[in-house]
Amino acid sequence: MTFPRVFCFFGFIAIFSWIYPLPTSAVTTSIWEQRHQKDFDSGTPKGVSITSKGEITLSPQLVPFFTDTQEIYIWCLAEDSKGNIYAGTGNGGKIYRITPDGQSSLFYDSPEVSILSLAIDTNDNIYAGTAPSGLIYKLTEEGVPPTTILSSEEKYVWAMTFDDTGNLYAATGTNGKIYKITADGETNLLFDSEASNILCLLYAQENLHAGSDGKGIIYRITTDGAASVLYQTGQREVHTLATDAQGVIYAGTVTTAPPQPGSSGPPPSAPSPPEGRSAEEKKSHVYRIQPDGVVSRIWTAPDPLILSMVTAPDGQLLVGTGDSGKVYRVNTDGDSVSLGKCDAGQILRMHRTANTNKLLLSTGNAGKIFELQSAYIAEGTLESQAKDTTVMSRWGKLSWEGATPEGTSITFATRTGNTEKPDSTWSDWEELTVSDVSQITSPDARYIQWRAKLATSDPSATPVLREVNVASVQANIEPRFDTIGMRRGDAPDGPGESKGGGGPKAALPPSGSRASGTKYTVEWKVQDANNDTLQFNVYYKGIDETNWKLLKKELNQTKYTWDTTSMSDGRYTIKVEATDKLSNPPGMAKSTAKISDPFDIDNTQPTVNDITATANGEGTYQISCAAEDRSSYIQKAVYKIDSDEHWQVIFPGDGIFDSKREDLLLQTGELPPGEHTITIRVTDSAGNKAVGRKNF
Repeated sequence: MTFPRVFCFFGFIAIFSWIYPLPTSAVTTSIWEQRHQKDFDSGTPKGVSITSKGEITLSPQLVPFFTDTQEIYIWCLAEDSKGNIYAGTGNGGKIYRITPDGQSSLFYDSPEVSILSLAIDTNDNIYAGTAPSGLIYKLTEEGVPPTTILSSEEKYVWAMTFDDTGNLYAATGTNGKIYKITADGETNLLFDSEASNILCLLYAQENLHAGSDGKGIIYRITTDGAASVLYQTGQREVHTLATDAQGVIYAGTVTTAPPQPGSSGPPPSAPSPPEGRSAEEKKSHVYRIQPDGVVSRIWTAPDPLILSMVTAPDGQLLVGTGDSGKVYRVNTDGDSVSLGKCDAGQILRMHRTANTNKLLLSTGNAGKIFELQSAYIAEGTLESQAKDTTVMSRWGKLSWEGATPEGTSITFATRTGNTEKPDSTWSDWEELTVSDVSQITSPDARYIQWRAKLATSDPSATPVLREVNVASVQANIEPRFDTIGMRRGDAPDGPGESKGGGGPKAALPPSGSRASGTKYTVEWKVQDANNDTLQFNVYYKGIDETNWKLLKKELNQTKYTWDTTSMSDGRYTIKVEATDKLSNPPGMAKSTAKISDPFDIDNTQPTVNDITATANGEGTYQISCAAEDRSSYIQKAVYKIDSDEHWQVIFPGDGIFDSKREDLLLQTGELPPGEHTITIRVTDSAGNKAVGRKNF
């Protein structure tokens, strides 16, 4: 059964209004929609797979195959003609054998730390590459001491493979060499690279292919040792190679340190990208190399290490990664799905058995073998991330889109709380009705989380979840003022913001600051948690008055300039009222108000009185006068005598301007004989000016 998407945005609003006919909240409904891989990846999957197209299915069963070991790593796997599986380990340097009926035993305990690679010839002779001595042992029978057929100056034998004629090739490090060992035991150096390590080998199309570290080069080498470069990836390592039936070669890279032989834990975490190198360049990739040599990058791994690969019968690629032990299926178009997660850190090798077609995965941290089966697990869940609605919200309906073939099901539950991460204070999970559209019954809260449970009674069938939608509506929160300021003068050009959460960008002037003129500007900053559109009413009153008087109604800006020319001098306050009624229906809107600090209106000029000039003799004079203002302090006084070009300062007799009345005093320099005129200009702290003159 397939469910179509059942609502559009307005359908949610209609249903929500029917459920809550008179909610005490804002009316804007929000739809939390999750439909893409990145949406679902932000949650917590358990037993489910998420495709790159954003589809959620049950994961294939990933079951233990061999765990009877205390080893840290199972580095390699190989199979003989009887179907026995051999596993090379570290740090004990052992080889285990697992029979087709699942019986396991220790086949060989070497003196080496690690068995890094295994190969088995047509006569079921076993070849084991080791570390840290870089040896290759040949084992013919259990209990028979092995023969050392390669003792190089290398430390690691990373990989081995046979060609069609039975020649064995060994990739080594730390000098990056490839050795050829013929069927009659003759050993020759086939290729000496510039890399430190040749990490993987693949024999395909009658040629040897090798992946290296350093510059991440993929080589093609003939059986005679003629080498050419297929591609330079620029990655830290080409760690694994695979091929399909059409001769296409796949190369998997790593960009951080993979597990090392002899180590006792996972590799260090990825370093930060060096300066000038993007994070994208630090990711691991899968490259496809066509038989004609054309190379393309088909997939970027979500994990830092691509450690193993094998092609499936249908042509798709199975990829094992670290350090989360995940296995992915990747098609040739680069679409992928996470199939499962091993109970180990790294998937080091993959092997598909010849007769039973089992897919085996060997791991590191800890050393185990798992079987990835085609049957689906019976049940899995995906818990979404916790959605933050920013304020207390109530919930509408949860709808989902997907498919539930016969024998499968998808069910949902929700829980809510008021902490960023779910904890014991959150509500319990509330199961929803089994439907494609269900009313959420969890309590009102700021955060919500959903859980999808996928189940099947048929191991060959899985439900598919493609989309989840959650409707919510915020509780209406009243606007909140941050600041309000009053200054003398016009407002700067440009409107203030009236949307909740904004306000003028410039810092507000302090209340009571002065500028010339009779205009005052009030500015404010206000926040609205619902991001509602706000309107403002501006009122004023004298400091000793009771009633507020409306100054400006339904203002859409966060500032207002007031011409006080007709106002009486005195001390006043401004009140600004904010309302969100434009975003809410009648009866649901909320408002708040804030009052400014007191400020003075003074439009009256000061006076200049009693100018006197007293001769001192020798052409000098003492000038005195009284400057006075009813409301403001005298702030400044200047004078000119006769036709002076510049105003000069005249001070009070006590040397400081600090009163509404100041007695100014001036001793002139020597003046020429005759009549003179002195002009005195006084400014009060409100910016009002007055001028007085006296002939003497």
